[in-house]
Amino acid sequence: MFKTRYFLNPKRYQFSSLREKFVYYAKLPFLSVGLWLGFQNIDYSYIHGSNSRLKIGENCSTMNTLFNVISGTISIGKDTLFGHGCMVLTGTHNFYNGRRASLHTPPEEETPTSGRDIVIGEGCFIGSGVIIQGKVNIGNDVIIAAGAVVVSDVPDSCFVAGVPAKIMNYF
Repeated sequence: MFKTRYFLNPKRYQFSSLREKFVYYAKLPFLSVGLWLGFQNIDYSYIHGSNSRLKIGENCSTMNTLFNVISGTISIGKDTLFGHGCMVLTGTHNFYNGRRASLHTPPEEETPTSGRDIVIGEGCFIGSGVIIQGKVNIGNDVIIAAGAVVVSDVPDSCFVAGVPAKIMNYF
């Protein structure tokens, strides 16, 4: 169901045709000039953790989204769009008695490796600067306003905004 072919990253991108490869390499000089001018992450997302824990559907645009898959998996449905500077975070740190777990005696596991999965449905629009913290399920056809912080589940076909994100309208 999920294909990662639309996810642009220079180290992980696979070409399906010679034309696609030519277009990709033709863009590189322009991207280099943009980076030199100070525009960062023009076309590339960053994955913190294993690539196998991120599933992206067809026709998705991730812009320069940061994906943290340390503490769970992230699944994104087809036709989902991200604005600039979004963060999708499964990672968390454990604390005991106000101290990080690794500083505790005896040392405990500081970062869990599972249980904070994020599922984003099909046809969603995620505005610029949105932060999505696991464990959440976001339904199909959801619009998330710019700057929102999503910390709980979102049903299908609604508009959410705010910190923390709340449902503003159903459609």
